[in-house]
Amino acid sequence: MKVLGYVRVSSFNQKLKNNSIPLQIKKINDYCRLNEYDLIETYKDDGISGMSIEKRDGYKRMIDYMKDNSIDGIVVWSLSRLGRRMKDVVEFMDYLKSNNIKFFSIKENLSNDDKIGSLIMNILGSINEFEVEVIKERIRDVKRNKKENGEVYGRLMYGYDNQNGKLVVNKTERNTVKRIKNLRSRGWSWRNISNKLNDEGIKSKEGKIWYDGSLYNMMRSYV
Repeated sequence: MKVLGYVRVSSFNQKLKNNSIPLQIKKINDYCRLNEYDLIETYKDDGISGMSIEKRDGYKRMIDYMKDNSIDGIVVWSLSRLGRRMKDVVEFMDYLKSNNIKFFSIKENLSNDDKIGSLIMNILGSINEFEVEVIKERIRDVKRNKKENGEVYGRLMYGYDNQNGKLVVNKTERNTVKRIKNLRSRGWSWRNISNKLNDEGIKSKEGKIWYDGSLYNMMRSYV
């Protein structure tokens, strides 16, 4: 049986746990050796979220290979490595089924060979997506609480400084924000404003020159 492997991690934290790329590859290699599968190639996405397939080049290369070559199966370490969005997982499984391609998830000991396995994969896929939404909500709650308490969270916003973990107003930067708003109200383009700030030596929060795009993104926080 000719199979392809797929591995993914979405963050540095996962690399430190039992989901590292080398560990996933080893698990897939061992599984294929034990079952006497011919592992053609293992595709990987390192540091890429499972909530979207748009930036997952490894995943897309695997799909392209499947379309151009005869493949009997796909092997992953865990169903969650395939994706975190149920819609993408279901569409992938439908594609496999319509092309008589097997799917094997080692950790959960699941395959799409039978209805029970397919049902359990659907349930686990829904749970994986729910877990992501719970994590997102927790992050939003933390950010909201820190903001309400005047504490620093995430990237430091232009117009504020970090003093011992607390947000304090940077009067110079806030005056720059007021100037930008004033220039915009007078019809100035983002590019003209960024050029003016650069000509005056006014830097971004990171100490870099302004571009129309970066200026626009910064000012979105003040809309």
